Amino acid sequence: MPNRIKKYRTRAGLTQQALADALGTGKSTVVKLERGERPLSQSWLMRISPILDCSPSDLLDDDVAVVGKIGAGGSIVFEDLGETEQVARPPETAGTLVGLEVDGESMLPKFDPGDIVFISRDRDGVDPIDIGSYCAVRLVTGETYLKILSRGSDAGRFTLRSLNAADMDDVQLSWATPIRAITPRAARRFR
Repeated sequence: MPNRIKKYRTRAGLTQQALADALGTGKSTVVKLERGERPLSQSWLMRISPILDCSPSDLLDDDVAVVGKIGAGGSIVFEDLGETEQVARPPETAGTLVGLEVDGESMLPKFDPGDIVFISRDRDGVDPIDIGSYCAVRLVTGETYLKILSRGSDAGRFTLRSLNAADMDDVQLSWATPIRAITPRAARRFR
């Protein structure tokens, strides 16, 4: 993930080794963070920004890749296609994000076709804290949807709720991650 760690480190007059020492880590970790070879998590942002006298959002690149579509109605198989389009990072978001374009109408009026939803794909599985949230979910069969995540009838099963379509009952998921931000289709500005 592109970032501005090097810019702020240089401005602060620190070497990579000095920043590593201040963070209590090795120089190779700082090198990987600067190059975007290691995920720049919220935790890293919160540790690095005070040392470099900047806000966490100052360290982030202004653009986010839109890497695919997500089904809100029809079945979509989301695959990370690489950085095909770039949109402006939503305000007050930190960490690694990817954008997905909403395809379908089952989540109207909250999500319109063409809106961009932003997620962080940093883990597999389902965190129970996400139950009841608007989430991007991947079924074990490969389809990816934008739904409200609910418990299913058995452990390991989930019900996916739409705002204006039938529920998908007792499905198995590879992963679920909450929607972090939305850019309405009318406000999209591709870079």
